[in-house]
Amino acid sequence: MDSSASPSGNNECNCIIEKLLLKSFGSNTFIEKQNIINNGRPTPTLQDLKSKCKNNFRFFNPSYYNTNKWLSGCQKSQKLYCWPCILFSHESNTWSKYGCSDLNNYHNLKHRHEINRSHIESLITLKKFGNIRIETCLSDAYKLSIEKHNESVKNNRYVLSRLIDATCFLAKQELSFRGRDEQVTSINRGNYVELIHLMGTLDPKLSEHLSTSTVFSSFSEDIQNDLIQSISNVLLKTIKNEIEHTNFVSIIMDETTDIMSKSQLSTILRYVTNEGVEERFLGFVDVSHDRSAKCLAEHVFRLLNEYKCIDKLVAQTYDGAAVMSGQHNGLQTLVRSKCKNAIFVHCYAHKLNLILKQSVDYIKECKIFFTTLSGLSSFFSKSTKRIHALDQEVKKRFPSVAPTRWNYNSRLIEMISEYREEVLNLMNSIVENGEKWDSETLLCVKGFCQTIQDFDFNFFLIIFGNILPQATILFNIIQTKIFDVTYCNKKIFDFLNHLKNMKNDFDRVWLKSEQYHTDLPLRSKRQRVAEVSVDRKTNYRRLYFEIIDVLISKTNERFTEITQLTFFSLLDFSKFEQYINKFPTNSMDSLKDKYGEYFDFAILRSELSIIYSSTEFHKQQVQELNTHFHV
Repeated sequence: MDSSASPSGNNECNCIIEKLLLKSFGSNTFIEKQNIINNGRPTPTLQDLKSKCKNNFRFFNPSYYNTNKWLSGCQKSQKLYCWPCILFSHESNTWSKYGCSDLNNYHNLKHRHEINRSHIESLITLKKFGNIRIETCLSDAYKLSIEKHNESVKNNRYVLSRLIDATCFLAKQELSFRGRDEQVTSINRGNYVELIHLMGTLDPKLSEHLSTSTVFSSFSEDIQNDLIQSISNVLLKTIKNEIEHTNFVSIIMDETTDIMSKSQLSTILRYVTNEGVEERFLGFVDVSHDRSAKCLAEHVFRLLNEYKCIDKLVAQTYDGAAVMSGQHNGLQTLVRSKCKNAIFVHCYAHKLNLILKQSVDYIKECKIFFTTLSGLSSFFSKSTKRIHALDQEVKKRFPSVAPTRWNYNSRLIEMISEYREEVLNLMNSIVENGEKWDSETLLCVKGFCQTIQDFDFNFFLIIFGNILPQATILFNIIQTKIFDVTYCNKKIFDFLNHLKNMKNDFDRVWLKSEQYHTDLPLRSKRQRVAEVSVDRKTNYRRLYFEIIDVLISKTNERFTEITQLTFFSLLDFSKFEQYINKFPTNSMDSLKDKYGEYFDFAILRSELSIIYSSTEFHKQQVQELNTHFHV
């Protein structure tokens, strides 16, 4: 090597290239070889490497190291080398021994070297270095132990995949995992254990594991919990990844009371991916300790920050007693203080009559009334004999009421209002033929018989019988005509007028309730004394107006921002032919006002015009049109 090329003039620069040229890579120990490769190729700047070109000099550009991953340099010799060839090539050439310093012909020399067979073999050897352990070549026993270990790992992974399948199935079907008695002698060891054993009868590998494994117990409570938590972590990570690549997110929250009487808040994030609209359930949170707007807002912001979508939130919607109480409006405002585009919208899944029912649950008399209704329905549904008797007398069954308030149905009120006399006749018949019925039925019937003729029950039955059926009609209109916001807004206005007009009907409701009440043959002394009270009618009038005022207020809160959704009509398929001749400018302006920052309206208008004029789009779903828009 030419030592005069060294800028310092020293005989050695302590460069690994210099050392390898003096002592070949193959003469080092395995550990030394590993250290050399792990330290990587040397890439000095080589300031003195230059070649004369006519009247100028061509200097070395360190960026060559980035474009050629095999290129290396020596600080002492100020020359370029091929790192894989220095390590593994048996040829002596410019790149593996003598070094390249001709920058004028660098690219030609580099190209010829890259297609050289020895260079390619050296590259492959470098890539494979360390993948084959020397001990595997020396000991057949060691190789056998490795193979046995790998086979064991493979089997364990297979068994684990079957356990994951069972866990996912039970979770998807909302079935409990644990059993009361999971001992081997138990005839029912719980859904998880029984399902694993069933799968074992169809899967020889799983069956062998269940019968031979002594270390890894598939049935322990810890393993079940770990599997559930691990699956949850994977799902939530996937959701976060999806949200990272989406532009818009909306949040849906519902509240209900569980079997332990704790208030549980469920949260769903809704967004659009390349596959379409997705709704992802994130879990339940116990909010029994604090259901204030501030606490709920903190929960919302915590989730939005965790999923990094606070700037993507464009809509919010809530349901349930906790978020539909007086704090509801405050929650909207708090969320919008940080997410200005998050308008409040009515959720497709939220039943309007249930929302209205929840809004008056804070009134004790209303809650008692709805609880009585549910009890009446449950009374008949729990016995086939009672159902048969109801079929014979009324010719119609009560709508079933699920334990949660999510499935409450106003049809129950309509049916009792319509078949009140028939239900009373059935109950009187049960009392008169008591020897044919069990004691529980007789006890319940006597209570329900008095309740149905009670003034309070009939008073609320008449009130909500005039409201909830109308709410059901409005709900169905909103569900089916959502693109026609103007029409929906008119029907909401009509419903509000219906509620306001009911304020003039108190005397009629009072008289009808009194009429039902007087049909009761025997009333308690307490009731008769209450009727004498001068303030009784005044108190009921106040209660009547309070109920209507609350329902008006909640309806206004629910739909106060629906007028801002006029832009929905841009995708009203029934009007596409009209839009060909007259573009819906007002709807486009509505979109600009609310979400103008998200769209290029010149492109959007052109795309919509094409969609309106192309008959192939007229019957598509909104999800299918998503692929044609650029945001």
